[in-house]
Amino acid sequence: MSWLSPLLSTSTPSLPVAWAMHAGLALGWALVLAALGVGLTCRLSLRTRRVVAAVLVAWTLLPGPLTPDYWLGLAFHAPSLSAMLLCGWWLWRSLFPPSHQSSTPAAGPGLLLLVPLALGYVLLLDTFAVLPWQVYAWGFSPLLLLVLLLMALLPWVFSGASRAQAGLTRWLTPAALLLYAATRLPTGNLWDALLDPLLWLFLHGLLVRALYRRYKGLKRPTSPAATRD
Repeated sequence: MSWLSPLLSTSTPSLPVAWAMHAGLALGWALVLAALGVGLTCRLSLRTRRVVAAVLVAWTLLPGPLTPDYWLGLAFHAPSLSAMLLCGWWLWRSLFPPSHQSSTPAAGPGLLLLVPLALGYVLLLDTFAVLPWQVYAWGFSPLLLLVLLLMALLPWVFSGASRAQAGLTRWLTPAALLLYAATRLPTGNLWDALLDPLLWLFLHGLLVRALYRRYKGLKRPTSPAATRD
């Protein structure tokens, strides 16, 4: 089975070229900071939020050490491709809202939220060499990319593209994997393309909010009789 050796090998990783790594770092932090700025100014007018996003993006994309991506890159390196796509999607929906909103509420993250959270804990344990396997090193294996891409495309196969397009969780991971296959951003390791520490902490916040909403829904009275009681 010598043909499997290149797919299983982690000793010769395929790394991104220098200019692509630099461009990905600047663009990634530009999207993250713009999303953060728009989120903090969500109560202001749409025009103001667009100006805030444009200023943050322009400032981050400028060269030199006086830009935020320079210092954020030193501290956290680059955001994951998943974070870039998520921030870009949220910015587009916030700054260019559709003229008519659908009456069907958007589906929540559901149980799929637990997958990246569990992955983050596994990678954290691997960082401290607690696990008997080198999980992070698997991210340099081409075989892992093929396996995860096939798994991420399963919802599209079984539910159809028309239904898959309605859910963010259905297209986010396949898109991140395809971008990683084309660019090897941000570090050449697949795990860094799917998850980063800041995104992992943000997912914890989403989980807490989802549990709180579920708790409030269970405590809410469901009938007039329950309300009178």
